[in-house]
Amino acid sequence: MTSIFIFAVLIGLSYQQPTHLSHTTHIPHMTHVPITAHTTHPWQKHTTHALHTTHAWHSTLAPHVTHGPSLHNQFVFHYDYITHKMIILSNHNCYIFTLSNEERTQIHTDATMMFLEAKLMLMIATSAKTEVKMFSLDHHLLQICGNGILHYYTFA
Repeated sequence: MTSIFIFAVLIGLSYQQPTHLSHTTHIPHMTHVPITAHTTHPWQKHTTHALHTTHAWHSTLAPHVTHGPSLHNQFVFHYDYITHKMIILSNHNCYIFTLSNEERTQIHTDATMMFLEAKLMLMIATSAKTEVKMFSLDHHLLQICGNGILHYYTFA
């Protein structure tokens, strides 16, 4: 019976609110202080602020720009020492150039080879070329051009 009485007293004390918390010797529990006055968490202090919905989107990424397909060209240069012709392979095309005597003697240095390659590339873009049939070419040239060539062009 005494245990029921002590239990009832404890329940009664837990629902009583002290008149002034600073004069009590008893540590108040959560039930002693109203929930709205209890601020142990910093985010509860900001509950009266309006939500910020006007912020602009912040991003460190560049805007997405639509790009076209990647473009690339590959040119393979070859000097045929048997026929003394310079051959350029590109995009299923075989370009065949006849070299002058001076170009043939200078072809063996790197500087002259790079100069000649640039000159021949310019000729492909600007000069008149003649399309020839495969069977009219020397077999050494056909071996250098390889399989998969659709067009053969010569330059004088």
